[in-house]
Amino acid sequence: MWPKNDKQRKLIDLAKAISAQIRSTAFKHDREGSFPHEHYKFMRNQGYLKASIPLENGGHGYGLTDLVLAQYEIGKGDGSTSVSVGMHHMIIGAEIEARSWPVNLRSSVFDAIAQNGSLINSVASEPDLGSPRGGGRPYTKLEPMSEGRWLLNGRKTWSTLAPELTYAIVFVAVEDGSGDTASVIVNMEAKGISIEETWDSLSMRASGSHDILFNNVLVNEKDFLSRTNGSDHVTDKISGAAWFPLLLSAANLGIAKAAQDYAIHFAKNRKPSGRSAPISQIPHIREQIARMESIMLAARRNLFSCSEDWEYNSEERKDLLPEILVTKVHSIDSAIKITDIAMRVVGAVGLEKNRPLERYFRD
Repeated sequence: MWPKNDKQRKLIDLAKAISAQIRSTAFKHDREGSFPHEHYKFMRNQGYLKASIPLENGGHGYGLTDLVLAQYEIGKGDGSTSVSVGMHHMIIGAEIEARSWPVNLRSSVFDAIAQNGSLINSVASEPDLGSPRGGGRPYTKLEPMSEGRWLLNGRKTWSTLAPELTYAIVFVAVEDGSGDTASVIVNMEAKGISIEETWDSLSMRASGSHDILFNNVLVNEKDFLSRTNGSDHVTDKISGAAWFPLLLSAANLGIAKAAQDYAIHFAKNRKPSGRSAPISQIPHIREQIARMESIMLAARRNLFSCSEDWEYNSEERKDLLPEILVTKVHSIDSAIKITDIAMRVVGAVGLEKNRPLERYFRD
């Protein structure tokens, strides 16, 4: 059972406090499509933004399973915030495992996160590129300016956390005749960077996933995190690969848990005219509530156990990677099933905008 130690318990208690704090304004930000800056101020002040930073860099040194447990709790309060801050922790955790960045750059960024509560995320998608995993070449480009200096130009879309980002890891085409692509890290306060507020989505409306525009932004050689060519042989695609799917899974199961809890509360208190007992006493409703709990128990145990296996059996990660991917699919499917059942229990009134269930359903 989790938590398994005092350190986990302390982080889960913090995550529950964050969840309670952000729940009250989640409705407003979803309705307005606005970014919840106050959520991040609270998490920054509570030290949550440095939770995954190693102790030697001034962070709290929490591992993958710790963060999965925390993200599940935060997801109950606000899905947009949980998914978004998970992106930040995913970047940190993946780099801790892969150790692929230049040493000085990693130390500088990690120190800034620990000391200032800086936020980091990868911005890779483009209007025409779609997911960079498809192997396309981005239109966002680096052009050589002088020895060790480059100019960055382009547009990135689906840039989660854009209004609060300190650092953006930008996927670019290197236009020096090499045919290379690269990832470079830029400070969002650099001259030539602007945000176009394009995010107006059905779901995750408070994630701030706007477009980021780069206009002749100066990039130095020291800002390169990686540089590859399509013909390069990539030796390691495993290190750090679990952080994104498992933190995303945790957030979505947290949303589903909030939907489940709402449906149970509704059923206990809903007394249609002509009935002496609430609908929670109807056998069919009780069966649906039991189905939700059954799906949630299996999904949560699968997720937490899979995370522990990855974290504590590093020599087995090649064999564990397919399980990670299946766990993500199972977690998201389970979250969808639970939220769908919750909507059916509550009925048509669950679609009303003044109830949180329709937000859980969309998210």
